[in-house]
Amino acid sequence: MAAKYPNFHRQKFLLMFLKLAGGVLSKIDFQKLVFLFQQKYKVTFYEFIPYHYGCYSLQANEDMDILQKQGWLAIKDKQIELIDKHPKSIDCYADVKRFLSTCDDLRGDELIRRVYLAHPYYAINSRIAHNLLTEEELAKIKNEKQKFRFTTTTLFTIGYEGTTIEAYINKLIQNDIRLLCDVRNNPLSRKYGFSKTMLAKVLQELNIAYVHIPALGIVSEKRKNLKEQTDYKALFDEYNKALPKKKVYIDKVFALLRDQKRIALTCFEKDPDFCHRHVLSQFMKDNYSVKVVDL
Repeated sequence: MAAKYPNFHRQKFLLMFLKLAGGVLSKIDFQKLVFLFQQKYKVTFYEFIPYHYGCYSLQANEDMDILQKQGWLAIKDKQIELIDKHPKSIDCYADVKRFLSTCDDLRGDELIRRVYLAHPYYAINSRIAHNLLTEEELAKIKNEKQKFRFTTTTLFTIGYEGTTIEAYINKLIQNDIRLLCDVRNNPLSRKYGFSKTMLAKVLQELNIAYVHIPALGIVSEKRKNLKEQTDYKALFDEYNKALPKKKVYIDKVFALLRDQKRIALTCFEKDPDFCHRHVLSQFMKDNYSVKVVDL
């Protein structure tokens, strides 16, 4: 007996999509077909990053695991099978049915090839492109990758408030960030994908280094009663005054910047003016003559 029907619209979509695809798909085929469907119908249930086999949604993979635990799916040998054959329909039912009817035989390598050729960005980190594409086609992937290679040394800052892990990672890739410097005092998050362990693991798989420097963070107790702009100003003034005493840690960030050329300071807040990372980056701009860009 399956669990209570999912609350999240994207999980309802996942179950319906799998049903209309015949109830069984490989995990790779599912990711690619959902990606192509979203591209065609301009909807966004999931976002994707360029991963080892092309477009990949971390959130979709997590949802599969959740739905398996709840008894909706069975995942074995990288195959997803719908257990309950009667998931509810959602608004895009007709579009999904129409889309899948046009690609009944599009599976496996040919499906991956189609994605790579139509959307080369998602092939830039592929481990299998050389097995699927011609030399001319591979050259297009290489050219796509070169679009996101820059020579300027830059210190970026980025927050993850209000974004997904996929959109966040794409921003890192597209700005050629080679190392992420986490300046949260406590690198845990209830937001999927942004706790230290998972974030560091995913970035490592994409050849982006990760360093956590908690000494450059602000303890959570000092952030509890921030309501007015004056509260933030007082906190950031205090933090700024303490920065000269943290020179050893700031020197470490500067050394990382000199070595990697393009690194990003990260914390939670979307607006850097409401995050201590803007105080830190301004301090480095003033005292270390670095170029700073807020993403």
